[in-house]
Amino acid sequence: MSFDRLQTALDDLARGHVPVPPEDMIFVGDGDYLQISAEFLAYFVEVGGLQPHHHVLDLGSGIGRIAAGVSRYLDPVEGRYIGFDPVKSGIDWCRQAYADQPHMRFEWADIYNELYRPDGTIIAPKYRFPCQDGSIDLAIVTSVFTHLYEPEIGAYLAELDRVLKPGGRLFSTAYLFHGSEPRQGAAPHLKFNVESKDAPYRWHVAGMPPLSAVCYSEEYFNWLFQRRMGREPEIRRGRWRGEAGPWFQDLVLL
Repeated sequence: MSFDRLQTALDDLARGHVPVPPEDMIFVGDGDYLQISAEFLAYFVEVGGLQPHHHVLDLGSGIGRIAAGVSRYLDPVEGRYIGFDPVKSGIDWCRQAYADQPHMRFEWADIYNELYRPDGTIIAPKYRFPCQDGSIDLAIVTSVFTHLYEPEIGAYLAELDRVLKPGGRLFSTAYLFHGSEPRQGAAPHLKFNVESKDAPYRWHVAGMPPLSAVCYSEEYFNWLFQRRMGREPEIRRGRWRGEAGPWFQDLVLL
């Protein structure tokens, strides 16, 4: 049943039957907006176990690229989506674009980030996710850990532990390495060649702001998840480091 619904949602995306922002408003990543939305929707269902009745939390909802696919898959009566992001223009656009879909909710989070939100008034360890304890079936964290330092990641993991239902799932992505240092990524801009002086498990890209792309060791991520959520994640390696994929970044799953 859910896979029939997935195919219908993918067909809707292919036909453009979802809100799409103007190109000059898209501030998240490269690639075709609807194709990426479709790609990740398939991952959420096939890898993350997303069901139409689920309640979904989207950390870093941006300009609605994840929301586009999820909105076509969730049951509008039983399903719920909550997305939050520090970029207010993205939240404002999503609120207007999905105003006729009350199961789709978007919240502005004025969270400080030295690169993306230097004017933010809330530090990540003080931010409480906009949902109740034990209310979320699937939490989505795509291309978020790649732009955070470890105190922020740890704080988010603690909040995820609070809001996930017993048996709830986490679908997240990251750049991770195994061993003493990362290899050069398959993409030319992902050459992690600067080791953090105070954190040997964290690497950055020379000539770019540190938070433009962050690569952590798998061992450190396992330790951080164990400390904040009480269990180690499943890591599925991505194309960025020459693995089979099909996803680009590494998947970090609970």
